[in-house]
Amino acid sequence: MLNENIALYAFQKYGDTALQAAFCCLGNRADAEDVAQEVFFALHRKPRDFNDDEHLKAYILRAVINRCKNLRKSLWRKMRVSMDDAKESDLAAHSDSLNDIIKMIKTLPPPYNVVVYLHDCEGYTIREIAEMLNKKENTIGSQLRRGHEKLRMEISESGVLL
Repeated sequence: MLNENIALYAFQKYGDTALQAAFCCLGNRADAEDVAQEVFFALHRKPRDFNDDEHLKAYILRAVINRCKNLRKSLWRKMRVSMDDAKESDLAAHSDSLNDIIKMIKTLPPPYNVVVYLHDCEGYTIREIAEMLNKKENTIGSQLRRGHEKLRMEISESGVLL
């Protein structure tokens, strides 16, 4: 198995498995497709060597599960309202709250604003953010925690309802 074609090989062999695992974790086909696609794209961007197909499959499944967990924890996921269950007035109020929170994230001091936005709104992991910003994972984790603390204080002071 050539390292440069590993993502294509993995997709052809385990694409359906990854999608099914993501769907089981999330219960939403669109999100499951996004997660599966992200896993294979990450493998394409940063190819790795695997001992055998079982090692590759285990890696794909672990990556899918981790991304699903991150998505479930993300700010967008927490604030999402099912269109079927919500009244139009509820959706409008929810949308306003979402916009308020995004504005608050943008007004956090650097570097907290970038880290919180990438993690909570875009769904990147701490490791991915550390790679993007060329910083240590521990630094990003600390910045994320402090950013969340500042954001919580802003939300409680402003009275935004989630």
